[in-house]
Amino acid sequence: MSRISVLAACLLLAACGGDTFANSKTLRTQATESLAQKNFGIAADKAYAATLKAPKEAESYFLLAQAQAQLGRKNAAMASLENAIVNGFTDEEAIKGSPNLEPLRKSEAYKELMAATFAPAAAAPAAAAPAEGGAPAAAEGAGDAAKAEGQAANPAQAQAAAPAEAPQKH
Repeated sequence: MSRISVLAACLLLAACGGDTFANSKTLRTQATESLAQKNFGIAADKAYAATLKAPKEAESYFLLAQAQAQLGRKNAAMASLENAIVNGFTDEEAIKGSPNLEPLRKSEAYKELMAATFAPAAAAPAAAAPAEGGAPAAAEGAGDAAKAEGQAANPAQAQAAAPAEAPQKH
């Protein structure tokens, strides 16, 4: 009975794939090699496995973002790129210089993420500028206070839901 158990365990481990015992560094190396060879599906698999092994390793998310972008998974790629930055990936030149991230560069989400991450001084005046509706963007922050008071979070909805103010006498 023990021979059968050992054989079953060996077969089970073999069926699990080669990543079972690989560490995150090995997986990142394999993902990098796969990206260079334009094997984006394999690169995505290896990078994803690396994120599972070491969830705080920023480079794994950066590799995953590149593979996902090339596979046409733009939303997933943006999420992975954001995770890379949140976990400490601060190499702006690597992000801007990666040809694999080209599919993301025209998206507003990419532009906003890059501006918020690498040009915080440039993003601050934009937050103070009036929004399309003419209301300052800072008024959007009032949504939390409105929620606390039971009003709508959207400033336009809050204004519509608020009772009309009585005219002030001078």
